[in-house]
Amino acid sequence: MISVLLISPNWLGDFVMALPAVACFRREHPETELHILCKPFLKPLWACVDGIREENILVFPPEGSGKKSFLQTRETFQMGFALRKKGYSSAYLLPNSFRSALLAWLGGIGHRRGTGLHARRLLVNDVVRFSDEENRTLHQSREYLRILCGHTDGDLSQTGFGSRHPALPDACRAYPEVSRWVGVIPGAARGDSKRWPHFAAAIAKIAEQDPTVGFVLLGTKSERSIGEQAMAQIGVLRQRAIVVNAIGETRDTVAFLDALCSCVCVLCNDSGGMHLASAAGIPVVAVFGRTDPKKTGPLGRAARIIQAPDVKVSRAIRRVDPDAAAILRSIEPERVAEACCEILRAQGDGKTGGR
Repeated sequence: MISVLLISPNWLGDFVMALPAVACFRREHPETELHILCKPFLKPLWACVDGIREENILVFPPEGSGKKSFLQTRETFQMGFALRKKGYSSAYLLPNSFRSALLAWLGGIGHRRGTGLHARRLLVNDVVRFSDEENRTLHQSREYLRILCGHTDGDLSQTGFGSRHPALPDACRAYPEVSRWVGVIPGAARGDSKRWPHFAAAIAKIAEQDPTVGFVLLGTKSERSIGEQAMAQIGVLRQRAIVVNAIGETRDTVAFLDALCSCVCVLCNDSGGMHLASAAGIPVVAVFGRTDPKKTGPLGRAARIIQAPDVKVSRAIRRVDPDAAAILRSIEPERVAEACCEILRAQGDGKTGGR
């Protein structure tokens, strides 16, 4: 069997947007075994993808090295030379980074396919190009399809995630009267330029219309303060909603995914959590600021996008971007709450909310 290497995107959302291309590649090349090189935090999620064997998932830096990023030059060269022993015939470079191309080149992999961006034209010998129109309009998942499969066709909702075992955080067990949970992801790795500030108000308005649902706040440990701030805002609103702050409580990315799968819908920013929930088939209501949902929107068919009108979108959003933050502030919580309530009502009427 032929073995090829896929160098994974480094961000959670980009990982999810790569999944349709991986599923398509496996359908079109059943005789090829796909190996993955990824950051350590993504390894458990790659192991959840149909057809990806855990023993074929490599992490950089090697486990036990104590390093936490690709930035260690010595480890980059060590990893590159270790790849030579694997004998891969091809490498598919989904990140646009120079480092991913350097790894494939150091690994002696004869066929190295990816874009020629970031001064790596000499390292990539099968350069993938996109027209100006494609750069403006092509969804990022279709860019990955072009790199991995040579075309941009396919159903983006086919992510290849295996069946999950929904598991709410332990703190939710204190509320057995709640039969339906709404997941809320108030954080975003990109910072305030992607963080909508009105989640507490939206929760209050949803609870007014449907007091039977509970809300569970989810996210990473570094975002714990965002959840505490939301809880304080809910207290100020004097809303009697059942809200559990479980941000930072899920032990890893798979537990985070399983918590999302326990929710009937998810309210979120344009974030990795948005992509993960949508790809798993959970209806999402996603608040977008200046980023373009046509380029990086959620993949699920049940996703609803809330965005201010007439926004001049951009793919490059700074972490500190007053204009982007102002656009997000202008989006009324009523719009977001109503979108969520529509999903809840449809599920209550026996209609399907997910895929």
